[in-house]
Amino acid sequence: MKLALTILIFALLLISCRQKSFQEKIDDIRNDFSKQAEIDNANVLSWENKIDSIIKLADINQLLAIEAIDSIMQYDTILGATKKFDLHFLKGDFYYQIDSFAKAIDEFSLAELKDIASPKILTAKPGAHIKLKEYDLALNELRQATDINYDYYWNIGNYFEIPGQKDSAVSNYQKLYVKDTTVYKYCGDRIEELKNNKLKFLTELVYLNRERFVIQMHGVK
Repeated sequence: MKLALTILIFALLLISCRQKSFQEKIDDIRNDFSKQAEIDNANVLSWENKIDSIIKLADINQLLAIEAIDSIMQYDTILGATKKFDLHFLKGDFYYQIDSFAKAIDEFSLAELKDIASPKILTAKPGAHIKLKEYDLALNELRQATDINYDYYWNIGNYFEIPGQKDSAVSNYQKLYVKDTTVYKYCGDRIEELKNNKLKFLTELVYLNRERFVIQMHGVK
């Protein structure tokens, strides 16, 4: 009996000490990644739902939406840089909508990530600067944005429309349109409208790039 028990224990020890095969190790990594991806997806979707609810609230009352953001910032002590960016940017946008332009600039500035120039911020602040007649500041930031992403020549074109400088506006729209007449068709349309005097000049910047994207992770198959 003792011998049989000893053999059984020895066999169990051998099984437990057996080195996993390469394929088993790969399978373990895949399983761990899939489990973590599910956790990360749940966190991402939860945050996006929270942001969407704030945006819907702002459609009714921007001040209430700002209060909701302040509440999140006060009580959520583990907000990361990306979430803070989202909240400050939204808050700045809401202030802009209610014509509190100085507060909008403050919030957009708070959204800036340390040592990382964001073209989204560099084009958001000029909209408020223009409303405050700080035209040089606005143009300087717009030019910085185009140094990072030339798509923002659209907003420089907008900028020149505001004082009625049609030739300068067309010139900046053309910088995009000649690169790709399909992707930047809207620039070609605007050029034709301005040349044919079909529309009035813009009175503020028009933002085409404020969509939100939700990136979900997937387990490896």
